[in-house]
Amino acid sequence: MINKILIVDDEESVLLLLSQAFAGHCEVLTASSGELALEVIKKDKPALVFLDIAMPGMTGLRVLELIQEMGLPPVVWMLTGDEDLEMAERTLKGGAKGYITKPFDVDRLRKVVFNALADLEKDKKHPGADEKPWRVKKDKK
Repeated sequence: MINKILIVDDEESVLLLLSQAFAGHCEVLTASSGELALEVIKKDKPALVFLDIAMPGMTGLRVLELIQEMGLPPVVWMLTGDEDLEMAERTLKGGAKGYITKPFDVDRLRKVVFNALADLEKDKKHPGADEKPWRVKKDKK
């Protein structure tokens, strides 16, 4: 099975760079706006989304909010040109898996993608996949 990733950014150079970085490893979808991203997610159901925070029109934070309202949302990593810790915290609280600043290291992004896709595959095979990994079960006495 080929995994799909979606790259959402209003900068064509970012879309091109990331598309080339993952070509041959997974199916790469792109969207240049939040509105287009939501359409692609509904239609193509990518496993992973790289989502730019600062875009004209619908912001990445709003897109993240709408993605989280979907039944089975993809894993989302936020992209930004700012190293704003408050914004990073907001995105993580909003459901993003992580936060990556531009300019970014393509090798690091590849690791993020491959690890995320491997985790998704592992979760599908694990009988307790719907349980949160941080939940601690207490022994019944």
